[in-house]
Amino acid sequence: MTVEMTSTIDWAEPGSIVVEPRGRLALKLRKGQRLRITDLEGQQVMDFITARVDDPDERQSAMFTNVCTNNWSLVEGNDVFSTKCTPLLKVLRDDSGNHALSGYCSEYSNEYRYGVSGTASCYGNLCADWEELGLDVTKISPDMCISVFMNIKRHADDRHEIVEPTTKPGDCIEFEVLEDIYVGMSNCPEEHNPCNAFNLTPMEVTVS
Repeated sequence: MTVEMTSTIDWAEPGSIVVEPRGRLALKLRKGQRLRITDLEGQQVMDFITARVDDPDERQSAMFTNVCTNNWSLVEGNDVFSTKCTPLLKVLRDDSGNHALSGYCSEYSNEYRYGVSGTASCYGNLCADWEELGLDVTKISPDMCISVFMNIKRHADDRHEIVEPTTKPGDCIEFEVLEDIYVGMSNCPEEHNPCNAFNLTPMEVTVS
């Protein structure tokens, strides 16, 4: 399927950029490039979504990543899969071991859970990324999202609990890009639970 795009974003060149607290980053990556996300100060989460450049309706899928890898996290050597079970990314290095497949914070979930309205959110950042890339924001769904360094504790009674990340300053996760992809990234702005240890900090994104 060929989809006409209006994006004016150029292909990403090798280099690093610091994404400030609550910040976001939109990228277009070529097959064969590498993408590294580094937690500069520790205990910070980065959410990201992807879609294929040649068919943006084929999107990253947390569910099919789980189905194809039999794992609800990211593991070195495993791939991240699309809605059509195409491998989009391969995990080359992971210093954390704790990541969440599926979901993002939103102003709606914050209002429901914490009684606050109009908050900054990963959903808002990811929508802005998709708009910058010329993509359809109505196609964004929680299934597209992976939250790197997110630490979710699962209890024996099937409850889950968001707890502080275990990452230390300098910990990173690195991917090989397996298809030409659009990437939307959000340096998580959530301050109403421990997912960022109640202290928002910068992250570094490196393309090579």
